[in-house]
Amino acid sequence: MPEPASISAVDEITQIYTERATSRYGLEDINQLQHALQSAALAEANGEAPALILAALLHDVGHMIHKLGENPAEEGVDDRHEILGAKWLAKRLPAALAEPVRMHVEAKRYLCATEPGYMDKLAPDSVLSLKLQGGPMSESETAAFIAKDYADEAIRLRRYDEEAKDPAMETPPLKHFLRYLPAAAISNKERETFRRDGVVVLRGFFSEAEAATFNRLSSEMGASADLLLREAISSGKPVAELLATRPDELIVVPEAADPLQICRFEYLLGSRPEFKNLIDTRIAPVIEALTGEAFIPFKDKENEKHPGGGAFGPHQDFAAYKSFGPRYNVTAMISVDPATRENGCLEFAKDWAGFPDNHADAVEERIDGRALLRFENGGPHNGDIAPEIADALDWQTVETAPSDLVIFDSFAPHRSSPNESNTSRRAMFLTFNAEREGDWYERYYAEKRANFDDPKFHVSTPTVHAGD
Repeated sequence: MPEPASISAVDEITQIYTERATSRYGLEDINQLQHALQSAALAEANGEAPALILAALLHDVGHMIHKLGENPAEEGVDDRHEILGAKWLAKRLPAALAEPVRMHVEAKRYLCATEPGYMDKLAPDSVLSLKLQGGPMSESETAAFIAKDYADEAIRLRRYDEEAKDPAMETPPLKHFLRYLPAAAISNKERETFRRDGVVVLRGFFSEAEAATFNRLSSEMGASADLLLREAISSGKPVAELLATRPDELIVVPEAADPLQICRFEYLLGSRPEFKNLIDTRIAPVIEALTGEAFIPFKDKENEKHPGGGAFGPHQDFAAYKSFGPRYNVTAMISVDPATRENGCLEFAKDWAGFPDNHADAVEERIDGRALLRFENGGPHNGDIAPEIADALDWQTVETAPSDLVIFDSFAPHRSSPNESNTSRRAMFLTFNAEREGDWYERYYAEKRANFDDPKFHVSTPTVHAGD
């Protein structure tokens, strides 16, 4: 199984394409980088999936990592760049990217055999290399090729490859296309799982360096949140009053059982530009890959689940968001610390998709076809799914490591137990809404600062609010 796309993969690709892609592309008046960018731009313009856009970008990486010179075909040598490149990619990225690269030379041979006039369009260097690569396929070879997985993608890649030879064509820079790396790591099975259940767990998504960055940012923001809470307490002012005067700082929410203990802090993206950049480049593209459309930040928080505390009742996030504009939200959970049964990891309703249809009396309302279950309105269990409904759900624990990413939507029922370990457990929850529904992030937090105790901001949380 390939390693997940990571910062190191981005760095490797960037280094190769900035240091080794300045050589001439075959006999054309462009270099390897121009050819790669043009291929990717053509794939993007035709609405291809992230994996094929990247395959178009990287299909000739084998030319840049062998040591056979700029055009070995002129020396009568088949450099087998497609095999070399695909092996290099397969160690770093999924088959949906590596396989079209491996097959793009076969696709040329296939098209030469099956499409009248295709061979006449080949550039002289491509005709030369075709002879070394085996020439047009035989009838049996074409039948075997077209039956393979990724054959269609390889053929489309081949067409972009042939067209990407225009010295005057302008393209976005390399960085523009590398943003597709996180999304390319998503499989069709994971997309189907998310669309059916509203939850997907991406194991090993983050590199060690990325996990360490989240840990550092969490520690820094946690220290700032602790200072804000202590400042409020020492001044004798309610936390809400202090936060209303600090529009650029974190929002701190203490636990009901201990006003000196932070339950969570919010406004992470608004207060930390470094954090925002990491989310924009790593998390947002994944959500777009899962949903098929662009999503932007709606709200965020870090839960500080300290020993003995931090239980969150069974709920659906939409109960907290329904008074705002977006009709659908998606949340990414980052485990700053390992989340286990002992310290109160998340639990999701298993096989949730069919439950509303089989329990019509449990549905409060439907929003664009999605079911919101009956829930407590106000009181200490504000937002919790009604007990008899929660008891009927089949709950499944999801233990996670700092390298894992959990994505779930605003209708997926979830809960967590108290932390019964002797150490704290931190987790970040970054919530997004569809870009087409507008930018709500600053509006959400302006209202929260102005109405800190409103129960809609304290759904299924161990915090004090006006609904108690």
